[in-house]
Amino acid sequence: MTIMEAHKNYGGMGEGTTPMDLFLIALGGCAGIDIVTMLEARKQQLESYEVVIDGERREEYPKFFKKIALRFVLKGDLDDNVVDRVVSLTMTKVCPIAAMLSKIAEVTWSYEIARG
Repeated sequence: MTIMEAHKNYGGMGEGTTPMDLFLIALGGCAGIDIVTMLEARKQQLESYEVVIDGERREEYPKFFKKIALRFVLKGDLDDNVVDRVVSLTMTKVCPIAAMLSKIAEVTWSYEIARG
C-alpha cells in the first residue's frame, strides 16, 4: 500500500508520498531493475545499488519536471566499461519511464563504482 498526499505547502501532513515524488521513485525503480538485471546477466559481481534522484520543476503551470538528474552508486567487483554500457542502454533505450520523462524533461545521469 502506498499513502499519497499533497505536499505540505498544499495541506499535506508529511506522512505520505506526493504524486510527483512517485514519478521519481518509479524512474529509480525502473532503471534499477534494468541495471541490476543486465549486470547480473553479464556476470558482474554487484554487491549493492543505490540511486539518488533530483528533480527540478517548472515555475509555471502545469509544474511538471523540467530537469531530472540521477546518480547511480554501484558497489562491487564491476567492469567500468560494462557498467557504462548498461547504464547508458538503460537510460536511452530500455527503461520506459526514462523514455517517457525524457520527452518532457532534460534527464541526465552519472554513475560511481564504489569498490571494497
